[in-house]
Amino acid sequence: MKRLVSVFTIFFAVSLIYAQTAETTAPQLDGVVKTIAADLNKRLTTEGAQKVAVSQFTFQDGIPSLGSYWNTQLVQELAAIPSRSWTLLSGPAADADWTISGEIVEIVNTVRVYTRIIRSRDRAIASSTQSDFNRDPFITELLAGGGRSGGGNSSSVVRDAYEADSMANPLAAELAAGEDGSVVNRTIHNSSDEDFFLLTPDKDGIMTAETTGSMDTYMELYDADTGGKISDNDDGAEGNNARIRQTVRAGSRYIAKVRGYHSQTGNYGFRAYLVAEVRIEPDEYESDDTFETAKDISIGAPQQHTFHSKDDADWVKFQIASAGRYTIRARGVTSNRLDTYIELFDSDQHAIDEDDDGGDNVDSRLSRPLEAGTYYLKVECIDSSPNQPYTISITAE
Repeated sequence: MKRLVSVFTIFFAVSLIYAQTAETTAPQLDGVVKTIAADLNKRLTTEGAQKVAVSQFTFQDGIPSLGSYWNTQLVQELAAIPSRSWTLLSGPAADADWTISGEIVEIVNTVRVYTRIIRSRDRAIASSTQSDFNRDPFITELLAGGGRSGGGNSSSVVRDAYEADSMANPLAAELAAGEDGSVVNRTIHNSSDEDFFLLTPDKDGIMTAETTGSMDTYMELYDADTGGKISDNDDGAEGNNARIRQTVRAGSRYIAKVRGYHSQTGNYGFRAYLVAEVRIEPDEYESDDTFETAKDISIGAPQQHTFHSKDDADWVKFQIASAGRYTIRARGVTSNRLDTYIELFDSDQHAIDEDDDGGDNVDSRLSRPLEAGTYYLKVECIDSSPNQPYTISITAE
């Protein structure tokens, strides 16, 4: 107790109480977490955080569905913050300099969720937020469930408020005008559960449908009128999330179907947005679609390229003068949502290494030792409709 008091004295914990007096529903929970995420971002920025991880929210030494739900919502709200100065990790919390975690407690007819920012090097608490909810049936059901964030095969994951939905009765989802669209929080409550979202664009453009959170999801996109499958995706978004990007026409109806990968259950978020179709012109390095037509790139001198079609591949070659560790990246110019894929070859076109999502989000990044010599890099785009130029960079560490 003395340690906590001294920590709070040094770091002056911030305590925000969100009293819920009306019936608590999923949208109200989302609103609370959205506010908390904004406050956390301010504090993390002030503290100069570099790498941040969201850990578990426990209740009586376990992780109820409410804890998993809270974790999933918080991850997606933090990930949606534009131009944040720190990186949100999808991997182990051990790599983070700050961790967000908490616990859930019962106080008479109230359920309280503590959300804390913890500095990794000495486990000091920088801030603590408490959020109070009336113990209504919805909260009680979430608190009783024992499903862990990220899925599993537990039947204790609760049915969400949007059930029952089906291909014939999908949930009409918002199709936002930009990447900051709202998220619908849902659960895959058993191994056979599938969720369906109806998407109807009001104009031509490129539609992106994606999941958020830590659960491993799989998505399929259908023509709602014919029932024909258009596309599918496993890990096209951040972490194990699914993402489908598709050119769509105004007035057409589409259905996105989401399920757990390998029958996983758990909590996840779904969002969709529409952007104007962008005509991407060939870049100045074309034609560079083969090993033989690869263009030169210098160490430490990034180049801007484009994928002028979904099948375009760009090749570059570079010289390593002295052995050492080098970082190779291919990332979108305007956002980290361009899904790039890179393959590294030696001078005899033997494959050395490859990467898909080793960067900040879905952009690709390789960091490895290389001997002196000539190397080739092939860059491709996994998105069906590339919507921005990208940068290739090779730097010595």
